[in-house]
Amino acid sequence: MKPFPSPSRLLIRAGILFFLAGMLLNACAAIDRQRQPSADRITILHINDVHSHLDAERVDLKIAGTETTRELGGMARVAAMVAKISHGRPNTLVLHAGDAVQGTLYYTLFKGDADAKVMNAIGFDAMAIGNHEFDDGDAWLAGFIDRLDAPVISANIAVPPDHILAGRFSPYVVQRIAGKDVGIVGLTIAAKTRDSSRPGDRVTFSDEAASLKAAVDALKASGVGRIVVLSHYGYSNVVRLAGQVRDIDVIVDGDSHTLLGDFSQMGLSSAGDYPTRAFNADGDRVCIVQAWEHGKVLGELDVTFRGDVVAGCSGTPHLMLGEPVIGDDARINVDAAIEDAGVAAIIAGYRDQIGALSQTVIGEIGEDLRHVRVPGRSDDGVVLGRGSDIAPLVAKAYYERDPKADICIQNAGGVRIGLPAGAMTYATAYALLPFSNTLVEIAMTGSEVRQVLEDAMENIARGGSTGSFPYGYGLKFVVDATKAHGRRIRNLDVRDRQTGGYARIDDDRIYVVVVSDYLAAGRDGYDTFATVQAKRGPGTNTYLDDAMAFVSYVKRLSVAGKPLMKLPAGDHCIKSYIPPPAAKDDW
Repeated sequence: MKPFPSPSRLLIRAGILFFLAGMLLNACAAIDRQRQPSADRITILHINDVHSHLDAERVDLKIAGTETTRELGGMARVAAMVAKISHGRPNTLVLHAGDAVQGTLYYTLFKGDADAKVMNAIGFDAMAIGNHEFDDGDAWLAGFIDRLDAPVISANIAVPPDHILAGRFSPYVVQRIAGKDVGIVGLTIAAKTRDSSRPGDRVTFSDEAASLKAAVDALKASGVGRIVVLSHYGYSNVVRLAGQVRDIDVIVDGDSHTLLGDFSQMGLSSAGDYPTRAFNADGDRVCIVQAWEHGKVLGELDVTFRGDVVAGCSGTPHLMLGEPVIGDDARINVDAAIEDAGVAAIIAGYRDQIGALSQTVIGEIGEDLRHVRVPGRSDDGVVLGRGSDIAPLVAKAYYERDPKADICIQNAGGVRIGLPAGAMTYATAYALLPFSNTLVEIAMTGSEVRQVLEDAMENIARGGSTGSFPYGYGLKFVVDATKAHGRRIRNLDVRDRQTGGYARIDDDRIYVVVVSDYLAAGRDGYDTFATVQAKRGPGTNTYLDDAMAFVSYVKRLSVAGKPLMKLPAGDHCIKSYIPPPAAKDDW
């Protein structure tokens, strides 16, 4: 029998075993490190839905409980922030999620030239095609793309080989970032673009999810594993889309003008987290972002990849404030965003031209078009028994601009002036409709349409502004202000879009009612607009500018050789008006 080893020998042997085990563990760890991809971080800077708002604008905020108005936005500030964040960070993408144009005189007068020069100065890596890029047709979009340095992309738009847009956009682009290829796939909201914009008959819009899957499959087949979706599709849509498609990593979105992140300290409400985290069809993480509207926010998203899978993401939606916000709470201390001098100079060059160009004649006003809020005597003593001449024409312009509209409603206070006979200019149109409102489509039953008109009249009866008096197009009604609430609107008829004839409204039928976003929010006493959306879901904001809709209407008349004239009596929305007892002139 062998003697049992001494304690000293046991300690030596144990030490050798521990040493060998440590070497083995280190070797295994080294092998694991070789197999485990290293982590790479990329930064994505992004904006969407600028709509030619190159200048800053005043925005109502509520800072630490105090209401205030601050200057926000401006593409010169966006440019400076892009340069600041991307400086020394080569792994940065700068993306635009569409709707660069339409909405201010910068577009109306310069037709995208100002927008293109500002975008080129900022230096975007890609832009998705938005629905409003088609507002002035295929040829305009082709020319706009030619003026851009950035590639323009959409995977669900197709044109024939001989089309003017052929070769001017692609489904996706590939960028080399952090030593790896990153595919950026474009996506455009199909139904809205097809139905409410002006693409030509030869432009085809395919299903968003199916088109995205096909583009991702093509990228994967070519060896590209990191996929960014640059979409103009809407926040709620892309949250649903994320789980339907494999292999996607990031969605940079537009269209819905969605503010993400916590801005409660500024009195701003948001729709979700920045970034919003979801999962793709593989169960892997997807990071979703959007940056509000009009250059008011620049989104900064940091994404960490491990291999071709997102390991994590975080970021900051930067408010483009023109002055600092300082408060006792550290959360509300926000620095002012500086301006890029070069981009500011580009914008100033165009701004200097607006004064003269806004006097450009766009049509002819064939007769005096007077405006009163409530039917009665105008300022020059003319009795307008049906009320305003111009407010129903504004509503008709909305009706002509939006082919989905069954009914358009315009409050009297939203129209600011009457129009004397003579030349019509851009400046006149923006003096008539100065609030930069956009047009919203709301699905409503006939009984709800009747109720919202009653709301407007009740607001006046209770001492509210006479600006809530309802005008419109596509509908006609009697107003009897001697009656109680709920009985003031009667004999309500709706126009058939095909025949032009009128028939009594169907209380149970769903109609598409187009109004300004101001009224859609239930303001000026139009409560039912808000309650209907709360019950049935939000309406569709077309982001069509109200003044631009009127300009387009006048231009079409001018091209046809027709002046702007009063509506025929049979088309005016007010059949008759009975004032309340002892009505004041301003009732």
